[in-house]
Amino acid sequence: MRPTLQELIAQSPSLQASLPSHVGAEGVAAGIGTGHTALDAYLPWRGWPTGAMTEIMTDAVGCGELSLLSPAMARLTQEKRPILCIGVPYKLFSPSLRQAGIDGSRISQINPSPTVKQFADNLWSTEQALKTGLPGMVVLWSPPRSNTTIESLRRLHMACLGRDTLLIHVRTTACMAQPSPAWLRLRYSVSETQVRLQVLKCRGQSLAPPLICLDRAAVQPKLFAHLAARLQLNTAITTGFFAKPQSPLIDATTPVPA
Repeated sequence: MRPTLQELIAQSPSLQASLPSHVGAEGVAAGIGTGHTALDAYLPWRGWPTGAMTEIMTDAVGCGELSLLSPAMARLTQEKRPILCIGVPYKLFSPSLRQAGIDGSRISQINPSPTVKQFADNLWSTEQALKTGLPGMVVLWSPPRSNTTIESLRRLHMACLGRDTLLIHVRTTACMAQPSPAWLRLRYSVSETQVRLQVLKCRGQSLAPPLICLDRAAVQPKLFAHLAARLQLNTAITTGFFAKPQSPLIDATTPVPA
């Protein structure tokens, strides 16, 4: 029986010495913690994988998908590592970043609200930034009607491979059927009380359980509180008195059907 890669590395001090600093003796690069216990427990890197591409698929861009990355962004900016947000659909709001513990001075926004024609420039910018190895994280948004070829995806992945950088590519769900070299692919959606992550691909991990549910009040506290307050107000207007409505939006203990 042939030894595994992890066994070979464990038995060879010379191999261990040649590994990059962010790769452990088990041969798996340590990830950047997501800040969400259930997600970290499932991922083999115990966080977002560094030196590889992660894809987040959603048709509801701007519904808080960046909040999923906020804990990692906060940690990286505290370590004084730059973060690039390329093609972000809406300009980032500095007070919200500060509230999440993110140092906004470490974040650069390139081509916010881009057109489909500008997307080729964004792909080039992302690839060049990754090749420097300097950013702690690069987040790229693909416009809804853009067409990213498999060759372009490979170029991005190869530019990131082996570096101590997170590459997050936010795409539409129409891209789920397209092959991709990404190590991690997640479908992102939200219900009234949950952030739902459907695992489409995870290198080194089985797809069971394929659905990870996070408490929306914990992932998106500010947005959740705003929605709850708005629902309370609407209920007061409708009923004529102000009272806590019996709704799963307010009562996070109410079960939500899978």
